[in-house]
Amino acid sequence: MTSTLFKSAVALTLFFLVSAGSQENKYVNSDGSTMETLIDFSNSSAAHWQIVNDSVMGGISRSVLEMHDDGYALFSGTVSLENNGGFASVRNRAQSPVDLSGFKGLAVRVFGDGKTYSLRVRTVKDGRLTPYSYELHFPTTAGEWQTHKLAYSDFRPVFRGRAVRTAPLNSDAILEIGFMIQDRQEGPFSLGISNISVYR
Repeated sequence: MTSTLFKSAVALTLFFLVSAGSQENKYVNSDGSTMETLIDFSNSSAAHWQIVNDSVMGGISRSVLEMHDDGYALFSGTVSLENNGGFASVRNRAQSPVDLSGFKGLAVRVFGDGKTYSLRVRTVKDGRLTPYSYELHFPTTAGEWQTHKLAYSDFRPVFRGRAVRTAPLNSDAILEIGFMIQDRQEGPFSLGISNISVYR
Protein backbone atom coordinates (compact mmCIF):
# COMPACT_ATOMS: atom_id res chain seq x y z
CA MET A 1 0.00 0.00 0.00
CA THR A 2 2.77 2.43 0.92
CA SER A 3 4.57 1.81 -2.36
CA THR A 4 1.41 2.52 -4.36
CA LEU A 5 0.81 5.79 -2.53
CA PHE A 6 4.43 6.72 -2.87
CA LYS A 7 4.52 6.12 -6.62
CA SER A 8 1.41 8.26 -7.00
CA ALA A 9 3.12 11.09 -5.13
CA VAL A 10 6.23 10.84 -7.31
CA ALA A 11 4.12 11.61 -10.36
CA LEU A 12 3.00 14.87 -8.74
CA THR A 13 6.11 16.23 -7.13
CA LEU A 14 9.82 16.87 -7.40
CA PHE A 15 10.19 16.12 -3.69
CA PHE A 16 11.04 12.43 -3.99
CA LEU A 17 13.13 11.82 -7.05
CA VAL A 18 13.10 8.03 -7.03
CA SER A 19 10.18 5.77 -6.18
CA ALA A 20 10.31 3.55 -3.13
CA GLY A 21 9.03 0.08 -3.79
CA SER A 22 11.21 -0.59 -6.82
CA GLN A 23 13.80 -3.29 -6.17
CA GLU A 24 16.79 -1.19 -7.27
CA ASN A 25 16.10 1.28 -4.44
CA LYS A 26 16.03 -1.36 -1.70
CA TYR A 27 19.06 -2.45 0.28
CA VAL A 28 19.91 -4.02 3.64
CA ASN A 29 21.76 -1.88 6.18
CA SER A 30 24.65 -3.26 8.27
CA ASP A 31 22.29 -3.76 11.24
CA GLY A 32 19.93 -5.89 9.15
CA SER A 33 17.23 -3.26 8.63
CA THR A 34 15.69 -2.88 5.18
CA MET A 35 16.23 0.55 3.64
CA GLU A 36 14.45 2.15 0.69
CA THR A 37 15.93 5.23 -0.95
CA LEU A 38 13.74 8.29 -1.28
CA ILE A 39 16.20 10.87 -2.57
CA ASP A 40 19.54 9.89 -4.07
CA PHE A 41 21.73 12.87 -4.88
CA SER A 42 23.95 10.80 -7.13
CA ASN A 43 21.20 10.90 -9.77
CA SER A 44 19.21 13.99 -8.80
CA SER A 45 19.63 17.73 -8.44
CA ALA A 46 19.84 20.37 -5.71
CA ALA A 47 17.89 22.84 -7.84
CA HIS A 48 14.52 22.30 -6.17
CA TRP A 49 15.73 22.83 -2.61
CA GLN A 50 15.09 26.16 -0.91
CA ILE A 51 17.54 27.94 1.39
CA VAL A 52 15.97 29.46 4.52
CA ASN A 53 18.45 31.23 6.82
CA ASP A 54 18.11 33.52 9.81
CA SER A 55 17.87 36.48 7.42
CA VAL A 56 14.10 36.00 7.77
CA MET A 57 14.51 37.50 11.25
CA GLY A 58 17.37 39.92 10.58
CA GLY A 59 20.35 37.55 10.88
CA ILE A 60 23.26 37.32 8.47
CA SER A 61 24.03 33.58 8.36
CA ARG A 62 24.43 32.25 4.85
CA SER A 63 24.29 28.86 3.17
CA VAL A 64 24.05 27.07 -0.17
CA LEU A 65 23.17 23.59 -1.37
CA GLU A 66 25.15 22.52 -4.40
CA MET A 67 26.19 19.30 -6.08
CA HIS A 68 29.67 17.98 -5.35
CA ASP A 69 31.75 16.49 -8.16
CA ASP A 70 31.73 13.14 -6.30
CA GLY A 71 27.94 12.76 -6.65
CA TYR A 72 26.44 14.08 -3.43
CA ALA A 73 24.85 17.32 -2.27
CA LEU A 74 26.86 19.72 -0.12
CA PHE A 75 25.02 21.94 2.37
CA SER A 76 27.55 24.54 3.49
CA GLY A 77 27.94 28.10 4.67
CA THR A 78 28.58 30.18 7.77
CA VAL A 79 26.43 30.58 10.87
CA SER A 80 26.56 34.03 12.49
CA LEU A 81 25.10 35.03 15.85
CA GLU A 82 24.93 38.71 14.88
CA ASN A 83 21.54 40.45 14.88
CA ASN A 84 20.08 37.67 17.03
CA GLY A 85 20.68 35.13 14.26
CA GLY A 86 22.11 31.65 14.52
CA PHE A 87 20.70 29.18 12.02
CA ALA A 88 20.83 28.07 8.39
CA SER A 89 18.61 25.54 6.67
CA VAL A 90 17.58 23.98 3.39
CA ARG A 91 14.28 22.31 2.59
CA ASN A 92 12.15 20.77 -0.14
CA ARG A 93 8.36 20.73 -0.27
CA ALA A 94 6.13 18.32 -2.15
CA GLN A 95 3.05 19.31 -4.11
CA SER A 96 1.01 16.78 -2.15
CA PRO A 97 1.50 14.85 1.12
CA VAL A 98 3.33 11.53 1.02
CA ASP A 99 2.35 8.51 3.11
CA LEU A 100 5.44 6.96 4.71
CA SER A 101 3.62 5.31 7.61
CA GLY A 102 4.66 1.84 6.49
CA PHE A 103 8.16 2.51 7.79
CA LYS A 104 9.77 3.03 11.21
CA GLY A 105 11.58 6.22 10.34
CA LEU A 106 13.87 8.17 8.06
CA ALA A 107 17.59 7.64 7.51
CA VAL A 108 20.24 10.02 6.20
CA ARG A 109 23.70 9.22 4.89
CA VAL A 110 25.94 12.20 5.50
CA PHE A 111 29.58 13.29 5.42
CA GLY A 112 30.14 15.31 8.55
CA ASP A 113 32.24 18.15 9.90
CA GLY A 114 31.88 17.35 13.60
CA LYS A 115 28.87 19.60 14.15
CA THR A 116 25.30 18.67 15.03
CA TYR A 117 22.47 19.02 12.52
CA SER A 118 18.77 18.33 12.55
CA LEU A 119 16.44 16.69 10.08
CA ARG A 120 13.16 18.57 9.98
CA VAL A 121 9.83 17.54 8.48
CA ARG A 122 6.47 19.25 8.20
CA THR A 123 3.19 17.46 7.76
CA VAL A 124 -0.40 18.08 6.78
CA LYS A 125 -3.10 17.98 9.45
CA ASP A 126 -6.80 18.54 8.78
CA GLY A 127 -5.95 19.43 5.19
CA ARG A 128 -3.43 22.15 6.09
CA LEU A 129 0.33 22.41 6.41
CA THR A 130 1.22 22.59 10.10
CA PRO A 131 2.86 25.88 11.23
CA TYR A 132 5.32 23.88 13.32
CA SER A 133 8.00 21.40 12.26
CA TYR A 134 9.10 18.08 13.70
CA GLU A 135 12.85 17.81 14.21
CA LEU A 136 15.45 15.34 15.37
CA HIS A 137 19.13 16.18 15.93
CA PHE A 138 22.00 13.98 14.83
CA PRO A 139 25.75 14.35 15.46
CA THR A 140 28.43 14.05 12.82
CA THR A 141 32.07 13.00 12.86
CA ALA A 142 34.46 15.19 10.92
CA GLY A 143 35.67 13.58 7.71
CA GLU A 144 33.50 10.46 7.97
CA TRP A 145 30.44 9.10 6.17
CA GLN A 146 27.72 7.95 8.59
CA THR A 147 24.16 6.68 8.28
CA HIS A 148 21.78 7.98 10.93
CA LYS A 149 18.47 6.20 11.47
CA LEU A 150 15.88 8.59 12.86
CA ALA A 151 12.75 6.95 14.27
CA TYR A 152 9.47 8.80 13.78
CA SER A 153 8.76 8.41 17.51
CA ASP A 154 11.86 10.46 18.39
CA PHE A 155 10.92 13.56 16.38
CA ARG A 156 9.73 16.50 18.47
CA PRO A 157 7.50 19.41 17.38
CA VAL A 158 9.05 22.89 17.39
CA PHE A 159 7.93 26.36 16.35
CA ARG A 160 10.51 29.12 15.87
CA GLY A 161 13.05 27.15 17.85
CA ARG A 162 10.78 26.37 20.79
CA ALA A 163 9.14 23.09 21.74
CA VAL A 164 5.38 23.01 21.35
CA ARG A 165 2.72 20.66 22.62
CA THR A 166 0.93 18.82 19.87
CA ALA A 167 0.38 15.33 18.50
CA PRO A 168 3.30 13.06 17.56
CA LEU A 169 4.61 13.09 14.01
CA ASN A 170 1.97 11.81 11.58
CA SER A 171 4.10 9.97 9.05
CA ASP A 172 1.15 9.37 6.74
CA ALA A 173 1.13 12.98 5.50
CA ILE A 174 4.70 14.28 5.13
CA LEU A 175 4.90 17.34 2.90
CA GLU A 176 8.31 18.92 3.57
CA ILE A 177 11.77 17.71 4.53
CA GLY A 178 14.98 19.59 5.25
CA PHE A 179 18.23 20.02 7.16
CA MET A 180 19.15 22.71 9.68
CA ILE A 181 22.18 23.80 11.69
CA GLN A 182 21.37 25.82 14.82
CA ASP A 183 22.01 25.92 18.59
CA ARG A 184 24.62 28.71 18.40
CA GLN A 185 27.09 26.66 16.35
CA GLU A 186 28.87 29.75 15.07
CA GLY A 187 31.25 29.65 12.14
CA PRO A 188 31.66 27.70 8.88
CA PHE A 189 29.90 24.37 8.37
CA SER A 190 29.79 21.69 5.71
CA LEU A 191 27.45 18.69 5.48
CA GLY A 192 27.62 16.25 2.60
CA ILE A 193 24.33 14.47 1.89
CA SER A 194 24.37 11.27 -0.15
CA ASN A 195 20.76 10.13 0.26
CA ILE A 196 17.61 10.16 2.34
CA SER A 197 15.87 6.84 2.93
CA VAL A 198 13.13 5.18 4.92
CA TYR A 199 13.68 1.98 6.89
CA ARG A 200 11.75 -0.93 8.36
